[in-house]
Amino acid sequence: MAGRRVNVNVGVLGHIDSGKTALARALSTTASTAAFDKQPQSRERGITLDLGFSCFSVPLPARLRLAIPAPDPALEAGHDLGESELQVTLVDCPGHASLIRTIIGGAQIIDLMMLVIDVTKGMQTQSAECLVIGQIACQKLIVVLNKVDLLAEGKRQTAIDKMTKKMQKTLENTKFQGAPIIAVAAKPGGPEAPETEAPQGISELIEVLSAWIQLLMSQISIPVRDPSGPFLMSVDHCFSIKGQGTVMTGTILSGSISLGDSVEIPALKVIDNYSVIGRSLFKKETNIQQFVGLKVQLSTGELGIINSSFGQSGKFKIHIPGGLSPESKKILTPSLKKRSRASGGEVAKQEEGAEHLETTQHVTLILSFKRYVFDTHKRMVQSP
Repeated sequence: MAGRRVNVNVGVLGHIDSGKTALARALSTTASTAAFDKQPQSRERGITLDLGFSCFSVPLPARLRLAIPAPDPALEAGHDLGESELQVTLVDCPGHASLIRTIIGGAQIIDLMMLVIDVTKGMQTQSAECLVIGQIACQKLIVVLNKVDLLAEGKRQTAIDKMTKKMQKTLENTKFQGAPIIAVAAKPGGPEAPETEAPQGISELIEVLSAWIQLLMSQISIPVRDPSGPFLMSVDHCFSIKGQGTVMTGTILSGSISLGDSVEIPALKVIDNYSVIGRSLFKKETNIQQFVGLKVQLSTGELGIINSSFGQSGKFKIHIPGGLSPESKKILTPSLKKRSRASGGEVAKQEEGAEHLETTQHVTLILSFKRYVFDTHKRMVQSP
């Protein structure tokens, strides 16, 4: 690539069935494996269940070229930047009320928001919720009045003008006052219409997006990435592809990577040095809550107390009041090998994602207690 590519994430949010995915499809020239409701569950239910990613590119506006630090001295010397591009990545968010956490997750990574409104229905419950999320997560908003093709042709412009005034009044008391409002028909004729039906208003929307992104870029600094530094990527999204496994997408903060390179994925979460997770000591059907508070001993010498359980998984959390010794931590540090089937009472250091890791050496647990046959409550007793 001769020029630079500047990426801006644009969130596509709105009420369910407002045509968000159809709009993303109409705008996009490149789609990811998670775009446009490709998951079988989404197709079966007919709604978006997870974040979808796609993009389109436009020539980089001249005023933005000057703000971009050149990655190479040759570019600073007047090398042609005519092929530089502005890449707009669309983050298609679900609209169902039960998926609000996914919507908030998508809002974390967007720079600009498109609020999609069904022009035949106006503001709806999730439309208002998305507007609140937008006020927290981003600085700029574009309102898209979708499905204008469903309005009677003779009264179409009147209905669009009426809805535009309603939306302007809705935005009066928000930081998005004066936001542009664009009328489109992302999928004329509805989902069952033939693909030959061309979307309406898309080119105008792209022009407004480009102008609004220029304004956004003038108010924020474009981050400088160091391609020579250590590879560091912030994970934005994670999903699975049947037959391929888990796929992670994100933003590279420093360094660079090529096809075929090996990447180290460190532990995502380590709580502290005072907790471990035990497994294979109880059967899955055992009510571990009955054992909460009992003392256990690790084969490495530490004393612990059963703190809580993880449902019916058979796993439980152990609190180590005195903390793990350096030797124990070294033993419990997982390796990147596939873990074999567990046997006996074992523990693994509490780490999210440890399901795919294996400890270098097994540590066993010892649990001793007495239960008296005459005790109607069947309490378990341990010596002090």
